[in-house]
Amino acid sequence: MRRPYAIIAAFASTANAFATVPRRHKPLQHPLRAAPAEAETTEPTLRELAAFAGPAIVLWISGPLLTLIDTSAVGLASGAKDSALEIAALGPGGSVCDGATYFYTFLNIATTNFLASETEPEKRDQVVARGATLALRNGVLALIWLRLIAGPFLAVFIGGQASGALEVQKRAATYVRVRALGAPFLLLGNALTAALLGAKDSAAPLIALAASASTNIIGDFIAVGLLGRGVRGAAEATALSQVVQAVVLARLAAKKLGTAGEASPVRYVRRLLKTQRRLEGRSFAAFAGPVLVLVFSKLLSFGVMTFTAARFGSVPLAAHQLTLTIFLLASLVLDAVAGQTAQAFLPPLKGRTGVQKLGRRLLKLSTGAALVSSITAGALALRGARLFSGDPAVASELAAVAAPLAASVLLHGAIAHGEGVCLATADLKFVGASYAVSGVVFPALVGLAGPGALRGVWNAFVVFQIARAAVLQLRARHVLRKY
Repeated sequence: MRRPYAIIAAFASTANAFATVPRRHKPLQHPLRAAPAEAETTEPTLRELAAFAGPAIVLWISGPLLTLIDTSAVGLASGAKDSALEIAALGPGGSVCDGATYFYTFLNIATTNFLASETEPEKRDQVVARGATLALRNGVLALIWLRLIAGPFLAVFIGGQASGALEVQKRAATYVRVRALGAPFLLLGNALTAALLGAKDSAAPLIALAASASTNIIGDFIAVGLLGRGVRGAAEATALSQVVQAVVLARLAAKKLGTAGEASPVRYVRRLLKTQRRLEGRSFAAFAGPVLVLVFSKLLSFGVMTFTAARFGSVPLAAHQLTLTIFLLASLVLDAVAGQTAQAFLPPLKGRTGVQKLGRRLLKLSTGAALVSSITAGALALRGARLFSGDPAVASELAAVAAPLAASVLLHGAIAHGEGVCLATADLKFVGASYAVSGVVFPALVGLAGPGALRGVWNAFVVFQIARAAVLQLRARHVLRKY
């Protein structure tokens, strides 16, 4: 059970290059205390952007990272006979859980964007309160509907024609129902992390991620490795880790975003829940529409890929699960490096001459991160299959899609930059329209993949990534000239 650490270290090395904060970097002021206007609009250097971007990865990779830990633990703890079935179950199960969380990404994006744009302490506090309140409410709803739809949805999603499909459905549904118990804590933690990022404090969430990942690894070791509880044990460990992460984040946010003497995480969250402002509620709702289209389009695309892979049998589905998890983890690193950083630093520079220069710096940062992430992802698929499964057939399928996986990650650097610029500048109509179109085009493109060809599915995704990168880069240049 030591090998799950290796997969974390692989992508941690990507983040580590961006996470080192120079010693000469000035400490951040208290986010809710009045600060000079000039300090909020100073054009950041490339080094400052990189120092912020590394820890900002926390918000984006926490969900897929926990799924990847579960995948590795279950695959390695299971016998050769059950390994493919267990990992195949984590494919749809993990996609449903991470997809449900990703569906609520608009709360994180809106919280960061609004907080970065505000300078008055009272209004900034209202933004945090509204984001946390909406996150908790939606988390409770997510818990309920995930437990209700897990069985019927996965029955349709996986189908019953492939070998072992019924057993995969059963195990996947169990994973979703148990992991759903952590949804309220996960969404609350994400909202608090988004608030810290909007206040340009990207270091504090690293503590919460360390606590969460450690809890999940220890929980997997006990529940999966020692007790042999399989996917159920993995889900239990993940749900517990999400509770731990929320508690740690609440404590950190209380110290950094709360009022004087408000160090208790429980007291801080209670105050946030009591703080209601209709204005912020309407602003969140207006921001949510286009972002939900973006999220739904991505979920549909990944869902179609998984649905297609499920028709090929349990071994291709297991390989697809590993490939998709690696891609999501790498792409979310890039979303943090370019997208999250753009949302934190671009809004205060609106109307100033340094906007286009900042856009170019963000593109350089994103390109460098994309290159490192692409090499890492390809190497994991090609040479690191044993980190995930002891089944040689799964390893062979995974190696076959290493090239399109690496290409998809590399292209995502340009996509993350363009998407981040459009969201940071509130170019929401374009975001909604472009992703509405892509949600229709990509499923048809995946349909061109030949029967039984998992590589064909991922080749189609590469073509899709090329088109998205071109469109978003052209739009980003246009938007930055006018911002």
